[in-house]
Amino acid sequence: MMNDKCRTVNSDFRIPEVMSPPRTLGFRGLVALTFFCVAGGPYGIEDAVGAAGPMLALLGILVVPWLWSFPTALMTAELSSAMPEDGGYVVWVQRAFGRFWAFQEGWWSWLYSFADVALYPVMFVDYLSSLCGPLSPPERWLLGMGVILCMAILNVRGTQVVGNMAILFTVLVLAPFVVMTLGGIGQVNPAAWTSRPEVIDWRLLLPILLWNTCGWDNAGCCAGEVRQPETTYPRAMIATVLLVTACYLLPVTVGTGVSTQWGEWKEGYFPTIAAQIGGAWLGSWLTVAGLVSAIGLFNGLLCTSARIPYALAVRGMLPAPLAALHPRYGTPWVSIIINSTVVALLIPFSFQELLQLDMFLYALALIPEFVALVWLRVKEPTMRRPYQVPFGVWGTVLLSIPPVTLCLFSMSLASPLTQRVSLLAILLGIIIGRVALLRERRAVVVRSQNP
Repeated sequence: MMNDKCRTVNSDFRIPEVMSPPRTLGFRGLVALTFFCVAGGPYGIEDAVGAAGPMLALLGILVVPWLWSFPTALMTAELSSAMPEDGGYVVWVQRAFGRFWAFQEGWWSWLYSFADVALYPVMFVDYLSSLCGPLSPPERWLLGMGVILCMAILNVRGTQVVGNMAILFTVLVLAPFVVMTLGGIGQVNPAAWTSRPEVIDWRLLLPILLWNTCGWDNAGCCAGEVRQPETTYPRAMIATVLLVTACYLLPVTVGTGVSTQWGEWKEGYFPTIAAQIGGAWLGSWLTVAGLVSAIGLFNGLLCTSARIPYALAVRGMLPAPLAALHPRYGTPWVSIIINSTVVALLIPFSFQELLQLDMFLYALALIPEFVALVWLRVKEPTMRRPYQVPFGVWGTVLLSIPPVTLCLFSMSLASPLTQRVSLLAILLGIIIGRVALLRERRAVVVRSQNP
């Protein structure tokens, strides 16, 4: 059952009665949803081994969570439990810096979400091609559309359905990796872990590690639909950091101890390792689990990304229809349909093109979130925070330095084309944001003159 809730955006702008979605997502559902916002299984981490060998890849898997995953998860826990509303980082940045920067944060996040979410129908079709043989472009598009349509229907049904499906997908994805890991322990050659390839591709290693462990803040986008967010978010973020780290570390540790041809470690190589460990049946099982992983990633990210235009529309920054909730399920169904439609148009693009744009805009959007975390500690020290990053303001500063530094470094590695496209997107967002604010101020003046 939805609840009536009147949202006051600021002293001059008030949105009348709007409906808020029901709080139906519990701890297990939030853990599974976050898992698919971040990882969705070990798929994709293989390129780190191919770029730098097992020693540096394993070291990266152990170190990156402390510099990247853990800080972002703790930030999400503090801000989501303090401001448990749909929209996540849009809400956080608006509270810290006002409506203009909230729009920029939402705009950048919305744009990267298109590229991010579109990766997974493409990944699904790629894994299906490895099972069934080459597919024609029309076949690839139709199959991708089938995934998009099915997941859009699930998302319209609500976060409880999305969370329950995410739990099921998590079990289906991790089960064959558990079998592969246990079955491969006896075949491991520990000496292989210390070897290194002749050439280390640092420009590939860091983006792969960051991409495979980003997305924690997306979990905050559905904070308005989480039961008891004050306690659920901190517990769920810590549990998911441990789950994601284990799901990368254990298969890579066993896999690199069995298969030592580092040049062959590319995306999609885990089924080959599984076949070497347990036979063709295990390799096929991991390939099928790859299909499930792609579906689960799309399911989770469509859920969180649809809350971005919804939150902006609720605050009067995007057209009002995007804030419409389904009369039965209480979900932002218009935003879900819009996001699904744009993603369908991106299916023809390559995985690499989408990935570069995704990571540049994600890094750009993550920086204001950490700045907001720190500034809100200074600006509103008495703000109710059921969970807090330890050690006060300086604790949040120290927590923020590593991920912000990694964001800036990751953006510097982007191709010139990605940087130019992103710059155009930024300029367009500034123009739209300024126009929206001017229209809003005029509307306030008109209302004040005609009470």
